[in-house]
Amino acid sequence: MTKDDNLKKNRLNRIRWIKKIFKYMPRKATIHKYPILGRFADSARKRAYLWSFRTTEAVPALYAGWVLTMLPVMGGQIPIACIMALLFRANIMILVALQFVSTPFTVPFLWWLDYKVGYFITNLFGTEHIKSIEQSYSKLSLSTNSLSDMMHGGELAFRCFSTISLGGMILGYITGWISSCIYEYYANKFSTNFKHHRS
Repeated sequence: MTKDDNLKKNRLNRIRWIKKIFKYMPRKATIHKYPILGRFADSARKRAYLWSFRTTEAVPALYAGWVLTMLPVMGGQIPIACIMALLFRANIMILVALQFVSTPFTVPFLWWLDYKVGYFITNLFGTEHIKSIEQSYSKLSLSTNSLSDMMHGGELAFRCFSTISLGGMILGYITGWISSCIYEYYANKFSTNFKHHRS
């Protein structure tokens, strides 16, 4: 078997591996089957960057995908991911695939971690001390006035959402940076091997 044959075989193996990973993700050939995305199938197929795995399209998808999956927006992630893919000219398959990291089983842990990071950062750099969920909840449980209950409940929800969102953005950015470094390393490695075999 020649070097070109080995190179072609390795390339086909990588393509098969990628197809298995993204089997249930919207792809160029199957996007028309998705209820919402199907309406924009023709337009999406014309945008080559949505389906490209080059670093210029994959890296923004990794950053945006990890930040989105860490945010408390479960239920609306897929439509938001599609919009972000268009805005950042990023790979839509990577962006959508990362949203499956936050499942009903993993969300409690992810949001708890987001809250801890957001709470720490806010208290470290913020101008005001943010009360913990336990403090706000205690204040709510001691209240007897219905209007006061609503105000404290709204305050609790806002504190939770804003703190989790801040932590999610920070953790998402860090995770995106780590995954993009790994992706770029292997992309450069495959590119170097390809050039070496071709020469």
